[in-house]
Amino acid sequence: MKKTLKRITAGIMTLAMVASMGAVSAFAAGPYSDANYNGKVTFLHETNEQNSMCNVLFDHDADIVVKGENAEVKVYAAFPVPAFGDVAPDGTLKDMVMTLDGVQYKAASDITSKPVREMDETNAGFGVEAGKAIPTQVMTFNIPTAKLDSLATEPAAATAFVNAVMKTTVNFRIKLTDIKAAAAPVEPTETTSKSMNVTADVAAPAASYTVTIPESVSMGTLSAEKDNTVAYEVGVTAENMGNGYVQVSTDAAGELVSGENKLAFANDFGTQKASNSTTLKGNFTVAANDVKTAAAGNYTGTANFSISYFAGK
Repeated sequence: MKKTLKRITAGIMTLAMVASMGAVSAFAAGPYSDANYNGKVTFLHETNEQNSMCNVLFDHDADIVVKGENAEVKVYAAFPVPAFGDVAPDGTLKDMVMTLDGVQYKAASDITSKPVREMDETNAGFGVEAGKAIPTQVMTFNIPTAKLDSLATEPAAATAFVNAVMKTTVNFRIKLTDIKAAAAPVEPTETTSKSMNVTADVAAPAASYTVTIPESVSMGTLSAEKDNTVAYEVGVTAENMGNGYVQVSTDAAGELVSGENKLAFANDFGTQKASNSTTLKGNFTVAANDVKTAAAGNYTGTANFSISYFAGK
């Protein structure tokens, strides 16, 4: 009777040891040192073994930073969703929460940095194309490091309000697999420097000008007692001339003609310059002595003006 009891006791002790070893193995799976890691994230249907409808909105490459007992997991969602434009300026996803062992972990949302990420799936309805890089919204979870490996075999329950497409709260599960150390940056074996000359020109505003010459000037009935003088004005409108200017010039003398008869006139305008909007003035003069000897008649003539523009240096 005593021997039988000993065998039963030994059997119980053996079972206890196996159970204990199994617990230790599950807890110690996948130790992670403080470093950066990458993993594959998949968003699954709430209950079925298939992808969630919102899975296509994510880049499936997750970034992980381990610091002691805390793991920072970043996932990236299209923002904005290409086919929907800027209909959700406050984020494609809102209030995203992951639940692990009854504890909720709310994701911090970053909608300002918009890192460009390459998408993994194509969905014409969302305007998402595999291999095409688009701006994203960053969702960051801080979870226990010890729970990283369990997400591969026991995807965590999660919820989020899909703000840009469905306009409703969606339940799904988050699966994280293939966690590997991130590639270390390649250090240069040699560094040299070269200089580049950078030049640029700022174009001056385009100069513009208008010169207005009166179509006609009437000297009226000429006097033989005193010289006849009539004033006239030439208008100049000028913009953005800088050091440039407009030059207006005309001959100092001309002739008035009535049939075969001629009458000389003087023009004191000469050559005048303008670099801004102004009025240039001149005078036509017919001498009294010339009027005394002139035959009666209606005399007309022409004064020709030359207009030149000189650009500044």
